[in-house]
Amino acid sequence: MVDCDVIIVGGGPVGLFLAAELGQRGISVEVFDAKPGTSTHPAANANSARTMEHFRRIGISAAIRSLGLPRDYAPDVAYFTSITGHELARLHQPASQDAVEWAKAHSFTWATPEPPHRCSQLYVEPVLLEAARSHTRCRVHFSTRVVDISQSDDRVTATVEFEATAERAAETRTVTARYLIGCDGPRSFVRKSLGIRYEGVAGEKREFMGGQMDAVYFYAPDLYRVSPHAPAWQYWTFSPKQRALIIAVDGHGHFIMNVQMRDDERPDDDSVRQRIAEAIGTDIPFELKSSSTWTAGFTLVAEQFQAGRVFLAGDAAHLFTPTGGLGYNTGIDDAANLAWKLEAMIKGHAGQALGASYEAERRPAALRNTAFARGFADSIGHLRVPREVYESGPAGNSARAAFGDYLMFHATSEFVIPGVHLGTRYESSPLLEAEAGPASPDPANLYVPCARPGHRAPHAWLADGRSLYDRFGSGFTLLCTGAGGFSDEQQLALQRAGAALPQLAVVHVGEAAVAELYQARFVLIRPDQHVAWRGDVLNRGFETVALRAVGHLPTDIGTISAPVRPLVA
Repeated sequence: MVDCDVIIVGGGPVGLFLAAELGQRGISVEVFDAKPGTSTHPAANANSARTMEHFRRIGISAAIRSLGLPRDYAPDVAYFTSITGHELARLHQPASQDAVEWAKAHSFTWATPEPPHRCSQLYVEPVLLEAARSHTRCRVHFSTRVVDISQSDDRVTATVEFEATAERAAETRTVTARYLIGCDGPRSFVRKSLGIRYEGVAGEKREFMGGQMDAVYFYAPDLYRVSPHAPAWQYWTFSPKQRALIIAVDGHGHFIMNVQMRDDERPDDDSVRQRIAEAIGTDIPFELKSSSTWTAGFTLVAEQFQAGRVFLAGDAAHLFTPTGGLGYNTGIDDAANLAWKLEAMIKGHAGQALGASYEAERRPAALRNTAFARGFADSIGHLRVPREVYESGPAGNSARAAFGDYLMFHATSEFVIPGVHLGTRYESSPLLEAEAGPASPDPANLYVPCARPGHRAPHAWLADGRSLYDRFGSGFTLLCTGAGGFSDEQQLALQRAGAALPQLAVVHVGEAAVAELYQARFVLIRPDQHVAWRGDVLNRGFETVALRAVGHLPTDIGTISAPVRPLVA
């Protein structure tokens, strides 16, 4: 007997999202986190379009989009000598109340029902916690620490220390499960217990975003009063003494400031006051809420994402310098990839290759995204500021205009990245047969919709105003873009595939735009909205496609025959 299906170590956003999706899929989950509750110090501040699509799948994207900055607050990225000094460049972005309509108007590049949303992890985690706890088979425990892990052929055992709280006494428990997922951050106890190392670049030095960083969370509503410029979401400041990044958390005076410390520097109250004053350009009253230190300059990916029945996700599997906001979002994508596979393995539908496909698909994605983040960090972190930027008169004006031109180029390169958000693909996955011909390009700043197997299923707005994604089922979906019903042969193929893929939803969309987008009469779409297969014929070979999509090895498929049963479309 096991106590639950899945143990999740780490109750940050990745662990909570995974728990919420597993709970929705009827999987029993126990989550353990050492913190006393959800985060109280802002960390991740940007939800990518892909993350918002995943939130939409589990029914929380609208709640998330209502949080963070006020609905009419434009989340601009702006660059200054100081916040009360010269504005050098500004990337304008739509306020949350306008974001979806803006994305529809820009669907030639932001082909998504869920454009990016600027909202701190501070607000996202409670929504994820509520979503997880809404499922009776999902339990989240804070003030708990996993101190030992062991595994056998059929289970994982975790030793968990429960701290004393107002609701319980201190105790140590042993918890067993079918699988265990390490979502416990860059210092992951789970990863270290497995003897898995990070690979890549550690401690890369730059003028900014490359070294020891001091992150200060403070309340200073007077910042808006003293600034002569329009509000922004990110304020990057380049003064003669320091570079700083200040991020608006709620649009009402709460900010998080990141400053890179010198090697011999240690933060204290006086230095914090000086740093805030230097970045703003004047001394204003503020309330210090919390602070932390962290290190920028990492481009690291774990050498393995799995060992037996234990998997790694989020920062436990990859560590980013946070330019581009890719670390947290890559972790959410990890969890989305893993959730449906865990369900299939636990419910007995999976072949032996399904578990290993997680690493085969997600490790290349982590290498891709860490490389993008490193490039963004180099672009801003190695930038040298001309002395003339601080001069008055025509020479200073000219220097600021030229410097601003580069900053505008950089801002577009780092923050207008639909290709990064939407372009992840699994063309080399063992779960599919790659199509002949070249894949679509994968630049950061352009997303090219592509329905080749392995790619994210292209999005379309339907004639009735709905998103195509809202037509997909929670399991596999067969999207039918042609007219007419099914022949006897096709119906038999569907029945056999439906036995291999429980909860297969058959969706007919007869709009020409969708047929043109997918370039096939039939498209099999996975639960994580990636294409598994497309073609114009449904026959006995479709059963092979279905079996492979859930991890049955090509060499074994010929000996497996799924029982025929009625298919509910």
